[in-house]
Amino acid sequence: MHQASLPETSLDLPLEMPLDLIALHAAAVIAAFFQSVTGIGFGMIAGPVILIVLNDPAGVMISTLMSWLVAVALFPILWRGANGAMVRRLALAACAGVIPGALLLGYADISVLKLFAALAITGLTLMILFGLPGVNRPGPGRDAIFGAFGGFFGGALAMPGPPAALRASALGWDKRTVRATMVCFFVAVWPIVFAAQAISIGLPRDTLWNALSLVPATLAGLAIGNWAAARVSEAFFRRLVFGVLFAAAAALMLSVLRDWMGAGA
Repeated sequence: MHQASLPETSLDLPLEMPLDLIALHAAAVIAAFFQSVTGIGFGMIAGPVILIVLNDPAGVMISTLMSWLVAVALFPILWRGANGAMVRRLALAACAGVIPGALLLGYADISVLKLFAALAITGLTLMILFGLPGVNRPGPGRDAIFGAFGGFFGGALAMPGPPAALRASALGWDKRTVRATMVCFFVAVWPIVFAAQAISIGLPRDTLWNALSLVPATLAGLAIGNWAAARVSEAFFRRLVFGVLFAAAAALMLSVLRDWMGAGA
């Protein structure tokens, strides 16, 4: 089983890698900002940057911890607006998807993992942008399917939100209900995701420290997002989120190509 360890380009050498540090902290601010406004996005925005900079599956675990921090911070503000029945169905179904997702994280080569992340981000973003046929039909079975996919993407890439948010948005819920439901879903699911990832790849000694170093940037993005949520139109934010997500997918693809070209040299 793959035991991940952070390479020398991790946060242990801040003076040697200032650009990497800037990229990591900027990604944390932007991702927390978008998650605060839209209810999803931390793993899809910050996750690719962390994965590229650290070039190690342990980066996914850092994204998981930061995403859980954002969800816990938003929970006291939003929980009353959540659809409790949907949260329970999504969370229970996600438990079934987490295990195969975490296994993929543990056994896949880092380049394969980045390629999968790029394809997943692109596909999920297109689904949210254009909608998935049949996704707006009500029913507990369909809720469970999207919850299971959310668990799989959570275990593999720290991205459980898009499938669940796609389902909630397609049912015609208002923005506040979608945000609140996603936050409650995350609070319930993230500890399970992190435990499965730790079992799959182990817990590298620097993971918790690296995650802790990103807490100030994450909280700053969260505060800015809460301030901006009521002041800027949702349509503008949606366009901006999609642009950032496609840019993240493109960056992952370029990183994969660089890995392949380096291996063939």
